Amino acid sequence: MKRLEQLDQILQSRRSPITVEQLMDQLNCSKATVYRRINELKTHYQAPILQDDEHRYYYDKQAQFALPGIRFTAEEAQGLLMAADILNKLQGDNLSAPIARIIRAISGLLAEQGITNQKLIQFIPTLVRKPQPAIFLTILTALQKNKKIQLHYRSRQGQHSERLVSPQHLSYYKNNWYLDAWCHLQAGLRLFAMELIEQATVDIEKAYLHDKQQLREHYANSYGLFAGDAKNQARIRIDLNKAPWVANQIWHSQQKTSHQDKHSATIEIPYHHSAELMSDILQLGSAAEVLAPKKLRHQIQQELQINLQHYNQAP
Repeated sequence: MKRLEQLDQILQSRRSPITVEQLMDQLNCSKATVYRRINELKTHYQAPILQDDEHRYYYDKQAQFALPGIRFTAEEAQGLLMAADILNKLQGDNLSAPIARIIRAISGLLAEQGITNQKLIQFIPTLVRKPQPAIFLTILTALQKNKKIQLHYRSRQGQHSERLVSPQHLSYYKNNWYLDAWCHLQAGLRLFAMELIEQATVDIEKAYLHDKQQLREHYANSYGLFAGDAKNQARIRIDLNKAPWVANQIWHSQQKTSHQDKHSATIEIPYHHSAELMSDILQLGSAAEVLAPKKLRHQIQQELQINLQHYNQAP
């Protein structure tokens, strides 16, 4: 798309026809690519490209042609719609004017693609746990200024602790915010649920920044939110009659899927910590069966037995 826009700009700005060789030089591409782009402009955008007797190209100025806005991919359109929805919900007295300008800009981009009525599209957040606004802004400030943070943190088990951390980045995962940071108390990378941070103060010391490549590997290889070296490989059999949507579901970027027949599929997923993977497997009920490793299969079995005990007792 970039070369197409460049070609359009060149032809729009020219007062005289241009040769293919000149276009090759300005676009930094081959002769075949120049011809393809010219053909694309003429065929897909009805650009009024003409040739003179010397086979040089130019725009018919009387046609008043303008190249339409950039065509989004489905992912880009979804991203803009989500951004507009989030910003609409964020508007308050302090940020109403700047946010309104951003929303208008996004709406203009969407309108170029024919998406003019955003009210027809809904985003329904579920199981949202909101952090305290003041704490969120404090952590965002520390992150941008590369400063350490003094945290008062409460674990999900109700244990309180004070931590000095170096923020690495914020993650928005499954409708909730998390802080990825180097914990100086534990001397390692730790994950903090933002809604469980009770106090946050920007420290005067400069934050320690972990090696970017190591940080990327730490979070990229394992399953879900629980980072670490993915030493385990789960193998899960899915009954597609009971859960057909799983056939199109991406569990992990490195997953391997094989189909025995149209009724079942086997998914292989690398993981480090089993908690989130177990939760996702259990959500599928009898449609999912863990085949390996034995430890994970046993953990699922134990969880199901505990659940069964609850239902065997009178409420």
